[in-house]
Amino acid sequence: MRQVEVSTPSLLDDKLWPAYTGMLFFFVWFPYVWPFAYLVGVILGLMLIRKWLTKQIVEATGLSFHQKEQLLFVNDRVSLKMEVTGIERLEELGIPTSVRLVTGHGLTFDEDQRVHVIQIRNEATYSLPIHAKQRGPVKIEECSLQFRLPFWLGTIFVTDHTLPSWIILPSIMRQNRFDSRLVRMGDRLVKHSPLKDPLMIQSTKRYEQEPVKQIDWIATAKTGKLQAKVYQRQNLDTFTLVLDLSGPLGNGLHARYEELIQQAAYLVSYLVKEDCKVELFINRLDADNHIDHLRMSDGRKQLRLALVRLAWIHESDRFVATKRFTQIIDRHMHPHAEMIRIDASLLKQMSVG
Repeated sequence: MRQVEVSTPSLLDDKLWPAYTGMLFFFVWFPYVWPFAYLVGVILGLMLIRKWLTKQIVEATGLSFHQKEQLLFVNDRVSLKMEVTGIERLEELGIPTSVRLVTGHGLTFDEDQRVHVIQIRNEATYSLPIHAKQRGPVKIEECSLQFRLPFWLGTIFVTDHTLPSWIILPSIMRQNRFDSRLVRMGDRLVKHSPLKDPLMIQSTKRYEQEPVKQIDWIATAKTGKLQAKVYQRQNLDTFTLVLDLSGPLGNGLHARYEELIQQAAYLVSYLVKEDCKVELFINRLDADNHIDHLRMSDGRKQLRLALVRLAWIHESDRFVATKRFTQIIDRHMHPHAEMIRIDASLLKQMSVG
């Protein structure tokens, strides 16, 4: 969808067309004032030229974007490809052209600028550097082609409303003060996961970049080549992640809710990489007035769905108080899952640590 606007001097406003036409007939037929008819005719001619140029430019030119990624992480830098069509026609007409781009909150161009202006030369393809700054859905909010017409006829603004958008996911980088293994083990009596149990080794295989602890040194010595252990497949560990963004008193939104979201993103990533099944509860209401709940699953698809859920959290959402949220979790969580709470108490533990 394109919107065309023309900024022009007041004397060449389209609303004055009927007035100029009437003045032309008036000056032609009355003596002593007929020279003014030439002046009015010149103005009408300039208005016709502007209409013709506007039609030629709008029909010949266009703007398109090609983005490789729809999902970005915080602090990611990508390149957005922009193509301008009709460059040859603009050169024939001698029309100076520029493109003005404005990004939404959380997205910037080079040097942390949200506004970027490109002067169109002989090239049809341009590469725009994009920097993801803040979690959440973002997009290019404004994109307009500007054509400066000759003879002070004005400027044509063509605004394109079909613009690229992204979802910036929270970072999954590990926090230095956060011992993810202890949280993962929870309150179990046996402090190890049933996954990759040393007592359940099935055979060996050729080494393929597995962790060092999975190398079978005895088989390696016998064969003369690095061999990795093959474990018998076990039931997956199951975890219920409870993200409570309430403040220390159990209501409202915590001032450091972004840190809680990042901790949840890291834990989901960590557990999925360890072949665990994960479900996620967030203390906010969805469109159907239900608690935001991502059902139990595993694999990369589950990680993607969880990160997108976390990316869409906004401070204007409707949040549920801690007491009510806990009651809902007790009724709906997986019965055999290990619960991991990510709330204000976790931040307090990290600060103490």
